[in-house]
Amino acid sequence: MSNYESQHDNTTTNEKTKKKKKKRSSGCLSFLAYILFVIGVSFALSTLAITVANDMFGLVQDDTPVMMSLDEGATVGEVSVKLKEKELIDHKWAFKLYCKLKHVEDFSTGDFELASNMDYGQLISELRRANQKTETVTLTIPEGYNIQQIAELLESSRVCGKKDLIETANTYDFAHEFLENVPMVENRLEGYLFPDTYEFYINERPVSALNKMLNNFNKKYTDEMRKLTEEHGTTIAEVVNIASLIEKEAKLSKEQGTISGVIHNRLNNAAAYPYLDIDAALLYVTGHKEQLTAEDLQIDSPYNLRKSKGLPPTAICNPGIGALLAAISPEEHNYHYYVVDKNADNGSHIFSSTLDEHNAVIASMQ
Repeated sequence: MSNYESQHDNTTTNEKTKKKKKKRSSGCLSFLAYILFVIGVSFALSTLAITVANDMFGLVQDDTPVMMSLDEGATVGEVSVKLKEKELIDHKWAFKLYCKLKHVEDFSTGDFELASNMDYGQLISELRRANQKTETVTLTIPEGYNIQQIAELLESSRVCGKKDLIETANTYDFAHEFLENVPMVENRLEGYLFPDTYEFYINERPVSALNKMLNNFNKKYTDEMRKLTEEHGTTIAEVVNIASLIEKEAKLSKEQGTISGVIHNRLNNAAAYPYLDIDAALLYVTGHKEQLTAEDLQIDSPYNLRKSKGLPPTAICNPGIGALLAAISPEEHNYHYYVVDKNADNGSHIFSSTLDEHNAVIASMQ
C-alpha cells in the first residue's frame, strides 16, 4: 500500500470519528433540551395547578365585599365573565369547568352580595339563591352571644332556620384561613361570629349569613393583632377561646385586661394552678342560670374547668373586640384569683394573689 493510500485511509477514519462524535454531541444536546423542556412544562403545569387551586378555593384572598347583578337567564359563560370583571375569580375556564362537573346551568336573577375570598362552591350557592334583596332585616348581635342565641335570633327574624344554621356551622368547610386548623366538630365556629350590626336577607342561606359574620371577624382581627398573637406565641384559636371567657366573666370593660391577666397567669403556671375554675364555661353546657348547683359542679365535661385542665375545647361565646385585645395583651400582675364584689352593684371583682387572700375576701362578704 502506498503512503498516499495510507494517509487517505487515516483521513477518512478521522472524519468518520469526528462525525460520530458530532452526532453523539448533537444527540446529547437534543436529550438535554428535551429534559429541560419537560422540566419547564412540568413547572408551568404545577404553577398553573397552584393558581387554579387558589382561585377555586378562594385562598390568599381578602374578604372584600362585592355587589354583583345578574339578568334573567344568565349563562355560565356570562356569569364567569362578570365574576372575572369583579375580580372574584381569575380563571373563567376553570369556573366553567367546575360548573359543568357540578351540573350547574342556571342562576338566580337580581343583586347579590359576594366576597372575594369565597370559593367556587360558595359563589355558585349564593348566585343560585332565590333573590330577596327587596326584603331585608337589620340585626344587632350582642357581644357575648353564643351560636345558639345567634341562631335563635336569626330564626325569629326570618333570616334562616336555627337547625339549618347550626348544622351548616358544624359541617360546612368554610374557606377562611383562620379556620384552617379548627377541627370539624360541634360548635367549631363559636367565637368567630363577630358581634356587630348586620343587614340580612329574609330567607337567606345559612352559608351566606355565617359568611357575613366570619368575613367581619377576619376584617376586625387586624394584621397588627395577628402580629401580636404570633409574637406572644399563641394562636388565633387560643386568643378567641380566652377572649370568650373574658367576655363572660368581665362585666366592666376596664376589668377585661385584669381578668385576662389572671387567666394567663394560671395557664403559664399550670403546675400550681392546673384548673382555671371559671364557671362560665360550665354554664355554656348547662344553660345560663343564676346559680350552679353542687350536682352541676360534678358534671364530667371538658367545659367543667373545675375538673378539666386548661382551656375548654371551644370558645363559649362570641367575644367583642375589647375582649379579643385583652386576650392578646393581658394586664401584667400577680393575681391568680378573683370574685364578684357583693358589696358593689356594678358587677366588679376583687382580685387576689394567693388562695388565703382569696378566701379571706370571700369570708368578709358573707
